Amino acid sequence: MANISGLEVKKEITKAYPRGAECKSMLSGFVRSCMSLSLTKSGVLLQLDCQTDFVRDYIATAMRNMLNVTPKESKPMLVYDNAESLLAGLNITAAGGGYEMTGIPQMTDENESAYVRGVFLGCGSFSAHYSDGTDGQKGGGGYHLEFSVLSESFADEIMELLKSREVLVRKMERADKYVVYAKDIENVSNCLALMRLGKQVVKLNDTAIALSIKRDVNRRMNCDIANMTRTANAAVDVINAIQYISDCVGLDSLPPKLVEAADARLNAPEASLYDIAFELNISKSGLKHRFDRIIQIAQQLQKNKKG
Repeated sequence: MANISGLEVKKEITKAYPRGAECKSMLSGFVRSCMSLSLTKSGVLLQLDCQTDFVRDYIATAMRNMLNVTPKESKPMLVYDNAESLLAGLNITAAGGGYEMTGIPQMTDENESAYVRGVFLGCGSFSAHYSDGTDGQKGGGGYHLEFSVLSESFADEIMELLKSREVLVRKMERADKYVVYAKDIENVSNCLALMRLGKQVVKLNDTAIALSIKRDVNRRMNCDIANMTRTANAAVDVINAIQYISDCVGLDSLPPKLVEAADARLNAPEASLYDIAFELNISKSGLKHRFDRIIQIAQQLQKNKKG
């Protein structure tokens, strides 16, 4: 069994600090996805729920390097006061008496990638579970990548952005949030690739391929076992029929070709049809026809006895 977690994905994201417009896009996506705002006497107070310490430290450093701002508080949330200029610097502007979280600006491919990385850091989760059945769980792979946001319009914009980059996702409501998600390996892999997470894409696909190979091997083994079982059962049926005929009327009552086939089966009860047919210098279908005929004769003798 193998698993890949959202924590691993976020750790890979935070290993590199983008610069310039790419950094601004990443921060814009992050802030939009997890911010809460309140008005104070001194202005707008911005709170960012970073969920983990390493994400909080990463965002705080990027904010300081990009926008030259430091948080008023950093535990458990990042808190920025007088945040109007900070929000404006991330293209999050006031609209209709409040700040507009939606309205994704036009971006280059690199900036779109950074934007999605920021959104994932703020509200994303990911899990990939693989099992070959040896752990007591159902064998196979399960994939789930999602972005969970408060605004339906923001969820719709995430969907459109992902779809424009060939990441097909769906949307559902869960409690008071809107969830944009993918559950198949192709779109999960495409989304990770969009976020430039090469290590996770390789790990995801390599493990899925290994699991597929293992499943194929298991299927072939199961098929071989099933074939062996059918062959053994068929051999038992033929041997029982031969013994019944021998007890009732004797094998000499059979035609010479059936006697030859019966003797060959009794001398090699575990041999395959192919081996016995090769020994008798006949085809497998010819040998099977002889065995079927022996079983028919035994069945007819049983009917006559009962009659």
